[in-house]
Amino acid sequence: MILLPVNAYKVKKTKEKGRGVFARKEIPAGTVIGDYTGLIIKDAEIESREKKYGNSCYTMDYSDNGLSIFPLDVKAEGIHLVNHSCAPNCDTYFYYGHTLFFALRRILPGEELTIDYSFDPEGHKKEFLHPCSCGTPFCRGTMYTSDAKLRRYGAFCRKETKNQDFKWLKTGDIMTTLDKYPKEIKDNPIFNLFADLKAAPVTYNDEKLPAMPELRKRLRESGRMMNFKTIGLKVMAIADGKIISEK
Repeated sequence: MILLPVNAYKVKKTKEKGRGVFARKEIPAGTVIGDYTGLIIKDAEIESREKKYGNSCYTMDYSDNGLSIFPLDVKAEGIHLVNHSCAPNCDTYFYYGHTLFFALRRILPGEELTIDYSFDPEGHKKEFLHPCSCGTPFCRGTMYTSDAKLRRYGAFCRKETKNQDFKWLKTGDIMTTLDKYPKEIKDNPIFNLFADLKAAPVTYNDEKLPAMPELRKRLRESGRMMNFKTIGLKVMAIADGKIISEK
């Protein structure tokens, strides 16, 4: 379910990825975009269900017990229409048993909302390759991620939910919306940040490159590439704890 106001987004067709969700207004960093609701199914059902829809990726992992969430109505406008990108502007946050989508940084009007699907490289058959066509300079060519990244994210989720009291659903149950959602998902180094490279950069006159927390803060708040004119450096992203830049 998309939790944004209806005038803040638009669902429309893309050239290569089917339908997608696009921002109609600026969306501040940390904004909760949606909640992945639907039917709890066994992972063994994923391939047969997705084959009905041209092998589109409509399933969300639910638990380590071999369960996932599948939309109740694939044709409806929902969070399942958020497409993959290797340089996403959204990510997921596990909250009281729910997978929330949120804005990693400020999303500008006209941008497509995207997440990194981060598929488990060990969890799929060889013929189910999931190639990526996001077209960004950071494209990996695949929607799969590394085992190391999945382990780090899993540890982060366990830590964040340590004191959360919720009951795991079982096969056949329906994940419904929560009564209340957090106002904002806070920044954390576990999340990679990529600027909107199509937007005009923000120019700064710092005489030296700011520390990582300040860089993350600026990129998150503006959503744009940071042009450090005095230094002669343009910061495009902060990924895996490293600054990605060009001169």
